[in-house]
Amino acid sequence: MRSATRAANVGGSVGDDARLERLFRTEYRPMVGLAYTLIGDNARAEEIVQDGFVDVIRAGDGVRRPGAYLRTAVVNRCRSELRRRRVRAIPQPEPRAALSPGTDELWDVLGKLPEEQRIAVVLTYHGRFRSSEIAKMLDIPASTVRYHRREGLAALREELES
Repeated sequence: MRSATRAANVGGSVGDDARLERLFRTEYRPMVGLAYTLIGDNARAEEIVQDGFVDVIRAGDGVRRPGAYLRTAVVNRCRSELRRRRVRAIPQPEPRAALSPGTDELWDVLGKLPEEQRIAVVLTYHGRFRSSEIAKMLDIPASTVRYHRREGLAALREELES
């Protein structure tokens, strides 16, 4: 089930505990999976998602679509994490236990992609979001998302075929 559909089931703002609880039940695991796929660290992915929920709570009734707000918060926090890693020059994450067996090669190739391409590819194929949805999350034009996805897929193909 797509996250956008799950978010629609939560409805309205997060002004009451029942809506927040529904949001948590429907979005927590998918958001941790998305964050993990982007940053490769399960513990940090959980922290990022929890911080995203805090953002939703702090925004309160001003949030019309809490699922979309949460998703954007998580993606933006993952991007910040990736930027901090580049600055600190932290090596690649340890083995990816949460991924299916046989995905190590794909993970290694994804790790070589520039951040913009990796995010576009992961959000499209792992998150199952349309270009327009990704564009809203990243605050960039949909055509830029499509460009990054196309370039990322071409690089993946080339690397996996060699």
